[in-house]
Amino acid sequence: MLVALGVVAVVPDRLLRGTAFWRAEILAALWGLAGVTALIGASFRVEGELGWFPVFGADGPSLPMLAILACVGALVGRGRAGVACVLACLGVLALSPLVFGLFTGTALVLLAGRGKRGLCLPFAVLPACIPADSSLSVPLLGVMVLLVGWAVGVQRGPLAVLPACIGLFLLGRLLAEVGELPLLSQVVLLVCGGVVACAGLVQAMRDQQGTALVAGLAACWYGMLVFALVLALSSPLGGADTFRTTVVLGMGGPVVALLGILWTAQWREAIGSAVLRTQSARWLLGVVLLQCSALPPCGGFLVLWAALAGGNYSVEATQPVMALLALVLVVFFVGLGVVFNAGLVRAGLLLLSGPAGAVDAVPAMVLPLWVCAVLASVLAFLPGIWLFVADHLVVGPPLPPITWQDLTTVHFAGHAARLTPMLVLLGVALALCATGLLVRLFGFMPFAPTTRQVTAWRQGAPLCDTTPAQSGPQDDAGMDRLPLWPAWRGFLSAPSTVTALRAPGALPRRGVVLWRYARRRLFMVTGWCEAQGMVLILLLMGVGLLAGLFVGK
Repeated sequence: MLVALGVVAVVPDRLLRGTAFWRAEILAALWGLAGVTALIGASFRVEGELGWFPVFGADGPSLPMLAILACVGALVGRGRAGVACVLACLGVLALSPLVFGLFTGTALVLLAGRGKRGLCLPFAVLPACIPADSSLSVPLLGVMVLLVGWAVGVQRGPLAVLPACIGLFLLGRLLAEVGELPLLSQVVLLVCGGVVACAGLVQAMRDQQGTALVAGLAACWYGMLVFALVLALSSPLGGADTFRTTVVLGMGGPVVALLGILWTAQWREAIGSAVLRTQSARWLLGVVLLQCSALPPCGGFLVLWAALAGGNYSVEATQPVMALLALVLVVFFVGLGVVFNAGLVRAGLLLLSGPAGAVDAVPAMVLPLWVCAVLASVLAFLPGIWLFVADHLVVGPPLPPITWQDLTTVHFAGHAARLTPMLVLLGVALALCATGLLVRLFGFMPFAPTTRQVTAWRQGAPLCDTTPAQSGPQDDAGMDRLPLWPAWRGFLSAPSTVTALRAPGALPRRGVVLWRYARRRLFMVTGWCEAQGMVLILLLMGVGLLAGLFVGK
């Protein structure tokens, strides 16, 4: 199937003759067949090498990763991108590290194209070509994480997930062979993962182009999974196996939903002015965005819950110093997830908006959204299915035999924590129904909009209107906006102000203005502290734990 996919992706139209019109459908069908075959093999735990060609074979992580790559290939299509997906699949199935490096390095070259990326990205597979216990292994792994994060951030469309899958597969393989790493090596890998995640978030929050924005979200997702993978396989924390479940969940529903967002952004840029105007298409995009978010019981919420459970078990089973370190790492991971959700909101506002004369999206743009939305919802609301299929995606203790009850729950081997997304969804639905019933019966709104008590010119700074005067009536909305620096510059440089400052009694009047401004800022800081109470409590607990290490008995 992979050979047929490579041939169909690059053969010219004149050789395919009448079937060239159906090339996209043929590629999608072959990729779907390859993905289903990989899922069936992973479910039945098929392992071993091919007797007639012992270069390729299947083991624990290969088949679940092949199913994810099949989803990427089905959305990518023909050309260099399709060949890169085929080479990545062959590299995942390779039994030799050198063969893996050959195929995946070629795939990265095809993704990079010309220029400095084409020169640098093949070096990302160097860790596969040296012994896992070498002293160069950890530095090369750090370079690999940074290079793959760079490759993810510069790709456009669903192809951004392909280098992330290659990097996670290689990192998981090598960390499983090395085992527990020294503290300095763990810090290097954690810093590299955090740098990639933060760089992706900066790109997602600053870029105005849809494809670049969503590629930044994909880079952040990759950095977060690198973070959890290092904690799962190389750290001595007591709850490391729960971080393994975090990685498996992160490679399920959120990846499929992220592919849907990447696909929508790519098609929107390719067509130019296509907008999702139909109600069903907008609902589908909303479902895909929700499955990436941290709202319960979506796929992103499952990942953050598993990370919090892992932090809880790590704090319980380790020494105080390591417990403090685990608490800091989990808070950082959750903070990345929160900012990631802000980037999702920004992506949703950008993808759902459009100019007045924009045309509606074509059916070829909506069909992949259907597949991504349905598949991501199934993996999120029935997580036991994906946990059973992808049990060996990350090396670790196998899960106990699955039952019908386990299909709907997230559970950890040897721990009592369990989460049932369907029950969470039912609770959220009941809360919404109860709120609607109260509004209907008693006629009040629980979240009434806040009203401004004082006007803008009385909030600590004078009014500075820099817009030219017009003959018509003034716009009240424009007068309400108050830029701080232009206001102070206009206030201090006005001739009347300069004259007043020279007169006696000017300093008390200016002091009154500054006091009003300082009091307003104090109220804002107090409100922020109240809103961020949980983060401040965690920081105070960490400071108290650190102080107890030195002053306690």
